[in-house]
Amino acid sequence: MVRERVGDWRSAWRSVVAGVAAGLLVIGVLQTGILDGPFFAAQDRLFPAPPPDNGITLVAIDARSKAQLGAYPWDNGYHAQVINYLAGLHPKVILFDVMLNHSTVDPERLPPPPHVITQQDFEKARTDRLLAQAIEDAGNVVLVCTSSDGPIDALEVGEPIADLGFASPDPANAIRGMSLQVKSTCAQNEAHESAFVAALRIAEKNQDPIEVKGDAAQFGRHRIPLVNGQMLINYSLGGSPTCSYIDAFNAACPHPDQIRDHVVVIGTKLIDAGDVYSQPVAFKHDSSFCPSTRPQCMVDNQNYGYRIMADAVATVLQDRYMTVEPRSWTIGASLLLALIVGLAVYGLGFRAAIIATVDMLGLYYVAAIVIAQRDLLIDPLFAPIAMALAASFSLGARYVLVERERRKVERIFGQYVDPRISRQLADSRSIKDVTSKGERRELTLMFVDIRGFTAMSEAMTAEDVLAVIQEYLNEMSALILKWDGTIDKYVGDEIVALWNAPTHQPQHALWAVRCAYDLINQASVVQRQLAAKGLPPISWGIGINTGPAVVGNMGSKDRLQYTALGDTVNTAARFCSVAPAFTVLIGESTYEACKQFVAVEQVPGLQLKGKSADKFRVYRAVSIREEVGSPWVPFPTEAASDTYTNIRRSYGAQLVFAASTPGDLEE
Repeated sequence: MVRERVGDWRSAWRSVVAGVAAGLLVIGVLQTGILDGPFFAAQDRLFPAPPPDNGITLVAIDARSKAQLGAYPWDNGYHAQVINYLAGLHPKVILFDVMLNHSTVDPERLPPPPHVITQQDFEKARTDRLLAQAIEDAGNVVLVCTSSDGPIDALEVGEPIADLGFASPDPANAIRGMSLQVKSTCAQNEAHESAFVAALRIAEKNQDPIEVKGDAAQFGRHRIPLVNGQMLINYSLGGSPTCSYIDAFNAACPHPDQIRDHVVVIGTKLIDAGDVYSQPVAFKHDSSFCPSTRPQCMVDNQNYGYRIMADAVATVLQDRYMTVEPRSWTIGASLLLALIVGLAVYGLGFRAAIIATVDMLGLYYVAAIVIAQRDLLIDPLFAPIAMALAASFSLGARYVLVERERRKVERIFGQYVDPRISRQLADSRSIKDVTSKGERRELTLMFVDIRGFTAMSEAMTAEDVLAVIQEYLNEMSALILKWDGTIDKYVGDEIVALWNAPTHQPQHALWAVRCAYDLINQASVVQRQLAAKGLPPISWGIGINTGPAVVGNMGSKDRLQYTALGDTVNTAARFCSVAPAFTVLIGESTYEACKQFVAVEQVPGLQLKGKSADKFRVYRAVSIREEVGSPWVPFPTEAASDTYTNIRRSYGAQLVFAASTPGDLEE
């Protein structure tokens, strides 16, 4: 529910400003790029990581192969033997993701000692031609190169030689994508295409040129979205069909059917070979990723290059492309969400605002994950920061406003009610409610007045008059506040108090009567305190009435006072004016509201101005009890009167009383 304590919605501009300020601050930070690292690191975690493409098989130059074939790199004749075996199983294409940049010689083909080995002998012993022949015979092998390195000349047999194509790492140091076409590459790569594109051409028999239009490239039947000129790789969590290089070397891959009509990618799975990159998707590596001597050689978001190449091929084969939320969307979403959160926080309580902000952040991240599963990466950082800042700024702005209104409310009511009540009002009512909204509600009014004080004060010094009044008002006011009463006003020696305003008090009538009991019970204490200061004793009467009245801040524009108006108020004043000393007179409505706890006697023959004696009943409270069924406790009227009489008698001739009749109305 919208809280009105901080003003109406016309005051919501503060939260609008807070939201806009938070959004603009985040946009400014976004434009500087200082948070690009955390941004990309967070966005990398959103990659959906689909299952691997079972149509792609990996051949790994792994630790087991190294253990049997010796130190890597190996003889080109070994590669020739592997290619011949794989080609015999008829794969769609063999992507040889190994830099074949060195010529090798088979020592067994050299003349044995003591023959002198000539250059011609070396040429005859070279195994490069074996590899070249294997590549030519296979007819579907793609070799890789870079702008600074490439295969030896002997391997140029008309088969594709293409660039690795890895894009530059993002600010989080992860390889996100591949370039379809590269500007700077090896001389043999006349098409300036990446190796995975060349492999796809062979696998799909696609010779169509790549046509780039805006943020997409048309490649045969594939329309590939581009982000900053590159295709984002839809990384898998690994698990692609794999055959160890040594098994292929021995013509013994455990599942030959996973070679036939598959895309085969050959690469190094040796940590010391250096073909290791960071990628967005982290996954648990099995024991084959690292040597037994270094079981923790890689972190979970690192992968070997040939496996990244395989995921790039799979991205196109499955037509499951990743796209990224445009920067303009990020800016707009940050500003809009900051504005929404700022306004939402304005309309909620503090705790609810915190919970709502956390919920909105949670929903945002759930939405980000769900959207990422549909291959769109949205902003994981700036919009949430904008929402958090908007909530903080809005709460801060509202705190300032609330505290300002709290101080106003406490300043207005602090002089009328117990501090606890004023704090409760400050927490639940706006200054507008307090100062401008009068209301009609059922109230209980209490009037307390000193008997004969006007005449008595004529014979006292001004200092003594003030001392008596101060002692009396201090004691009476403390008890009224104890019972959560609101002190309406002081009129000379008269106290006017009310219950059930400004806060709701269901038992307001009972509380007023219990307060009256304490006011009389405290009489002996007041008398002794006055006597100790050499001041005369005093007595007072109490009138209580319950009924409808208009309550609110009333007065001129320069001076307002919280008070009540109506017949209920006037009647309570009349009860007080005729109440004998240390006696509580209450109206019938007050008695009906608390008759289970208060015993009364009807006061006969009492005529009030404007009231019919036969229809209007006045009662004197004689007993009270704590709970229904508890013993009755008499009102201490007699004890208070005895104390008063004894102290008054002790003064003798020093005390001057003009009259102590119950009906003294002069103030």
